[in-house]
Parts: sequence; C-alpha cells; structure tokens
Amino acid sequence: MKAKIGIILYIIFSFNLHAQDIQGKVINAETKEVIPFAKVGFPSINIFTSTNEKGEFFFDHLPETHLNIKVTAFDFKISIEEIDISKNEKLIIELTPLHTVFEEVKVTAAEGRVQRENITSVAIATKDELFQTGATTLGESLILIPGVQTSSVGMGISKPIIRGLSGMRVVTYNNGLRIENQQWGSDHGMAASELGLGKVEVVKGPSSLLYGADALGGVIHFIDESYLQKGKSDAYVSTKFESNSMGTTNEAGFRIHKGKWRANVHANYINHADFQLPDGEFIKNSRFWGTNFKTSLGYRHKNYQLNIRYQLSYLRLGIPGHSHNENPETIDFITSDRKREGTLPAQFNLNNFLLIENTIFFNKSNLLIELGNTNSDLREHDEKITLPFTHLNVNNSTYNIRYTRKITENIGLKTGIQGMAKINRNRFPSSSLLIPDANSFDNGVYALVDYEIGKWRFQGGLRYDIRYLSVLSSTDLDSSLISNINPNAVNRTFQGVNYSAGFVRNSELTSIRFNASSGYRAPHLSELKADGFHHGSLRYEKGDENLNSEHAIQLDLALELHFDHLEIVINPYYNRISNFIYLNQTDDFAGSFPIFEYGQADVAHLYGGEIGIHYHPHRIHRLHINSNFSATIAETQNGEPISLIPQPNLNTSIRFDIKNKHKISVKNIILEHVYYLPQNRVGPNETYSVDYHLLNLAAHLSIGKAEKLDISTGVRNLLNTNYRGHLSALKNLGLSQPGINVFVSLKYKIK
Repeated sequence: MKAKIGIILYIIFSFNLHAQDIQGKVINAETKEVIPFAKVGFPSINIFTSTNEKGEFFFDHLPETHLNIKVTAFDFKISIEEIDISKNEKLIIELTPLHTVFEEVKVTAAEGRVQRENITSVAIATKDELFQTGATTLGESLILIPGVQTSSVGMGISKPIIRGLSGMRVVTYNNGLRIENQQWGSDHGMAASELGLGKVEVVKGPSSLLYGADALGGVIHFIDESYLQKGKSDAYVSTKFESNSMGTTNEAGFRIHKGKWRANVHANYINHADFQLPDGEFIKNSRFWGTNFKTSLGYRHKNYQLNIRYQLSYLRLGIPGHSHNENPETIDFITSDRKREGTLPAQFNLNNFLLIENTIFFNKSNLLIELGNTNSDLREHDEKITLPFTHLNVNNSTYNIRYTRKITENIGLKTGIQGMAKINRNRFPSSSLLIPDANSFDNGVYALVDYEIGKWRFQGGLRYDIRYLSVLSSTDLDSSLISNINPNAVNRTFQGVNYSAGFVRNSELTSIRFNASSGYRAPHLSELKADGFHHGSLRYEKGDENLNSEHAIQLDLALELHFDHLEIVINPYYNRISNFIYLNQTDDFAGSFPIFEYGQADVAHLYGGEIGIHYHPHRIHRLHINSNFSATIAETQNGEPISLIPQPNLNTSIRFDIKNKHKISVKNIILEHVYYLPQNRVGPNETYSVDYHLLNLAAHLSIGKAEKLDISTGVRNLLNTNYRGHLSALKNLGLSQPGINVFVSLKYKIK
C-alpha cells in the first residue's frame, strides 16, 4: 500500500510545472479603439488586473492550461471566453458597446460558467445586492433570491428555506467546505457571516452531483470576496447602526497581493439590544452579540495554486419565546424596557472552520484536492449560567478530490471522490441530552460529462453515496439526562445512487434549460431518537428509529427571454420525494406543549416555481425595475397539505442609478416592496397565516473623488407593519416581527 501511495504522489508531483506569460489588448468591437482601465481576469484562479491607458494588459506565471478569461468595462457587454494559455498568443479582446445596461454577467464557482449557461438551476447574488436595503443578518438578506425564504427566531437566529425545504435538506458550503452546525434544530441558525463575503450561489433542488447527499432542497454556497490585483494592497473600516435594536456592527478588513502570495483578513463585532415591535413594546431576550474573524492566504507558482482559509465565530444569542412554563402567554415575552445585558435563556456558539485547497493545473486538465475541518460547539443555558441545559459539539472532517479534464473541444469531464467523518458528542456537565452521541461516515464517488455543440450544451452524471451511522448507547447515563431521547444504540447503513441529466440552449434572445435529477437524504439523529421537550421550538418531539432514507426526483425547466430592455425568466419545477420525513402535530399535549411526531409519507409532491422580470426603459437608462414571484405547493400522495411550507411571495424593487460626479456623489436610490401572500394550505393543527406587505427604502452615496467614504442609509419596514411570518418560531406565541428600522452604514477605504 505504501508503495502504491508513493507512486501516485510521484506521478502527481513529478510533472514539469511550467508557467506562461501572456499579454493582450482590449478594444471596441465597433470602432476598434482601445478601451483603457478595463478589468481583465481569470475567475477560476482568482487573478485579475486592469488595462493601461493604451488598453493593454499583462499576466505572468500563469498555469499552462485552458482557462476562462473575463473582461469587463463600463458601458460594454461583458466578455467571457475560453483560451489555451499554452499557445502563448497575444490576445485581442473585443467588447461590444452596450446601449442598455442590465445586471453584471455572473460566473458560477462550481461550473466556472456564465450563469445562463448552467444546466442546473443556480441563482447568484453578490453581497452588495443582498444588503442593498440594509438587511440585519445574512439569513434575512437571502429572501431577495427567488425561491429562497427563511425561518427565524427573532433577529439573530434564521435559517434558509429553498423551495419549501429547510434544515437537513439544505446543505451549506463555505468556499467548498461543507458546514455542519446542528442545523437540525429550528432554533439553530446558519453558521455563516457576511464578513468578507463576495457572493452567494444557490443551487435549487437535488440538481448538483458535486455536493453529496442530503441536499434535497438545494445547496447554499458562500464564497469569499476575491484577492486583490498583483502588487496592490488596500484596507477599510466600517460601521453600521440600526435604530430598531440599537444595534451596531463594526468591521475592518485588509487585503494584499505581493509576488506569489496574497491574503485577505477581516474581523467584526456585532451587538444588538432587544428588538422593538411595531406597537413600541420590545421582545424580551431578543438581544444578541458576537464577533467573527476570517482570513484567506493564497499562494500561486507556475501550475500550482494553494488557498488556506480559516474562520472563527463566537455568538451569544438570546432566545426569545423560550419557556418552561406550563401555560406560556404572549404577555410573558413582552416588555416596555429595552435591555442589552446578557440574560437567560441563551445560546453560546463557537465555530472554527479550516479549509486547505490545492489545485494542480495540467495542459487540458486540473486536479483539485481539498481537506477541511469544521467544529461547532453549542451551549444552551436555561436557568443556570454555570450549568448548560445542553452542550453539543459536532466535529466534521471532509475531503474532496476532483479531476477536471477537457477531453476534446466539445467534451469535458469532472470526476472525483468526496467524503466526511462527523462526530457528534454531548459535553458534560449538562442537564439534558437533545440528541445522543453518534458517529457517521460518508463516502461518495461521481462523474459528470459535458458535451457542447453550437448553441446546445448537454450534461449528464452519476453519483454513488454510502453513509455509516453509529448511534452510541446512553443507557448508562443518569435518567434525568436522557429524558428527551431514546437512549438505545443503533447501527445503520444508508446508500443511494443518483443521477443528473439535462441541457441548455442559448441564443441571443432566448435561453431554455431542462434538468432531471435525483438525490437522497438519510434520516438525522434528531428524527430517529428524539423523545422529549424541545423548549427552543416550544414543542414535544417524538422520533422514530425505523425511518428510511428519503429519495427525490426533480424536474426543472427554465425559459429566459432577453430583449434590449426587458428580461423575463420563467422557472417551474416538480420535486417528488419518496419516504418523505415530516413533523406532524398531533392532538395531544405534554403540559401546554403540543406533541409533534416524526412520520413518513410514501410520497410528497412539491411543485411551483419562480417568475422574474427585469425591465430597463429605453429612455431612462439608469432605471431598473426587478420583480420576482416565488411559490411552493407541498402535499402528500393523498393531496393533504404538508406543514411548515413558506408563504408565496412577490418581491419588487425599483432602483435608480444616479452616479453624479460631484464631491458628494449619489450612486443610487432603491425602493423595495415585498408582499407575502396568505398561507391557507396548512397541515393538521397548523395555523393559517394572513398576507402582509413590507416596504424598504435605501440610498447609497460616496464622498470624495476617489470615493473613499461610502454611505448607505435607509429604512426597513418603512410602514411599521405588524406582521408574523408563517415560519417564525414566535408566531405560535402571538409575537410579531420587528417594526420600523432606520439604518446608517459608513465604510472608509484606505489605499
């Protein structure tokens, strides 16, 4: 075995790693004049530069391989094309002038392709787009993405929902690292921060073979901002204030690219008091504070690239609505006094994420080797600060080896192996267990083939996954500790063979995409072994250790129409999930807490889709009107509605770009309207939700010729609407969401 490993390592690293220099020029396709200060770069290796006054650019020490080059310039169409760097030819890039200005063309991280060329349903949003109207948290900002909503516990705890599915059915990645942070709990939020974020990609449905098991709802991929151009450095400090919770966010960042090395460093501190209701009262213990640190270190030499990424976050979250009372009432959770100091109950979250990414480039291929580790430590305190109610730790080690090759000019291949080892442990002393100790091991192998001809692109692939789950016995523990779980040991194996197949056809005016895909999800510990109170969710939960794996098949169709001043996207889907695991409210109560049981329907049908419109009037070039509608209908094979499905919603924004050249420059003004329709299709014993409107207003300015100071200000929930989201954990207590919120954000750039 040692000899075989040695031979493999020798083969990988004994290649003569050549590097290549290239130069080129960017010109106007119509007039053939040079375009100065255009941005030129290679997204897949995170290398960018700008053209000089003569439209010229230069790169040195590039890997001798095939790469996509992206060129952007103001008032020109974005150009993305594949080039063979090993040919050492001088490049002439022609950009076509724009007569209308739509949104920037976006390239996906997983595929390295323009968004409209993807066969799967992928939505991309930059950090600026997500926070354009001052969202408080990253989770809250995701509702701007069509098909994505969130469930929440106050302002500090939120988790994403993709096309009606959430929790363990939505997999989260951070720069290629899979994040595990006890996301099975409704009061356990996302382990992600907007700190140092570049963009978010959302893969909708079980349509990506690159991410592994569980993602029946989809994948959310958080991707850090890019490194700087070679020889550059910059820094910034920023602060944000929000009136509703008297909240502040203070942040600093530094980036540098010197020689073969490049680095990004970011840190922030967040502090919010209790949030205010529309009637002027406050929700008790909705306060939260935390700090985050993130750094990326990159090295590139010839045909080798290394990235090391580390993130540390610590959050103290108050848990509004958390109660051990036999008969809690709405008034118990409302106060006329806002407070900031820490009280109980509360969660203490400590997360450490580490990813080491190695890429070796060959002439027509590349090899990616990723090794990662995430550790999430969660302590939840009820009444005693010295003794947590529960203390959970999950340690997850991952590997991902992917080989990508361009077989011919028309055929491409991605193949690889992927896996993780997840260790769940309860820490002591604590007073209760919500899930037992367990070990799980995943391994998967996949292959994905692309074929392109003319305007058509076809893709198909297969993947096999296997999971070994070992639930350790808790019968030797004190009976008071195991009152909320089934303590018996369980050993089970889950496996699945999944596929993806589809096509996309792009022309100047239309794009049509179809994808058929499958996926599987093994039942989680909480679904198998729960048997007691879950106070954070205000219910009693009973699991079933005989649950089987869920298997999904999704059909996804998209039609995009691209006119000079109008874009229309129609994206219907159908997702069929067999052995669907659901939480059903029974007629029984344990004290005042309703009893919920995990059950399994033979088949669940989820269908709906998104419709989006982007209108850009010919005579008003700086006006953008965006509107999208999203809806999901979920029902069993008998036509009965499934519980906990989000409300349909219509999101419309009107943005006017000003970009005047005065000392104080107003960049844009945005008015955003979100309408949540009634949710009348509810499961047994689930309450209905009425419709409501939210209005947000924001303006973005800069001061100085170099735009060193950026200012964002505005108002969220401008009409001070009293509303209760259908999936808010506070809804059953009669508690509303935050009222009007004025925000001001300042960012000072240091060059």
